[in-house]
Amino acid sequence: MALTRRVFLTGSATTLGAGALIPSIASANSVAFDNDWDHLTFRRLTPNRFELRQSSLTVISEGASSILYRILPAGLRDQTSASWSWEVESSAPPSDLSQIGNDDRNLGVFFVSMPEQDAAGVREGSSIARLLRNRSARVLMYTWGGNQAPGTVVPSPHAPDRLRNLITRRPETGRFSESVDLTRDFPRVFNTPLEKLVAVAVSSNSENTPTRVVAHVRNLTLG
Repeated sequence: MALTRRVFLTGSATTLGAGALIPSIASANSVAFDNDWDHLTFRRLTPNRFELRQSSLTVISEGASSILYRILPAGLRDQTSASWSWEVESSAPPSDLSQIGNDDRNLGVFFVSMPEQDAAGVREGSSIARLLRNRSARVLMYTWGGNQAPGTVVPSPHAPDRLRNLITRRPETGRFSESVDLTRDFPRVFNTPLEKLVAVAVSSNSENTPTRVVAHVRNLTLG
């Protein structure tokens, strides 16, 4: 699948879901939803709409697919845990995440790990498309969707050795808070340790059903 980078973002709030978005006090390791995020789109696919509001991100996916990502600064690359809250107002149906063409999901929150020597070459402005193709990278995707029980590991059919889903929530509406230990989950999912955390990302996929997903991610923090 061909990959391109283009902006399809907005920093302005809309009435959609805005009443539920209550900013919180930022911590030292908060990852703000600001202009440091980039948008990776896929050729021939409609991109998602992402609305950034500092402590919160709204995703609207209507028969669409794309990834919003942020390269992490050096000061955050030794972090080993993460927390966030997420909400789905309108859900994609169950899907088989192991099959291309049937891998719709409400949300994926991604963490990209690389060996130290490779991570040194990842700088602000680096494309996540190149990271996804890098054989040394491991991308752990905490996934709200699929058709299997929470805790199930589902390798992505696009690169099953390097991109893997950890099913976190079933495909339904709701609002939850998550706290994850990356030093525990990377070995479990990849049989390799967490190394340097170089990027985070958020995605939604609804191009196969097609369906309409409306979701939010709030207060993403590394620890």
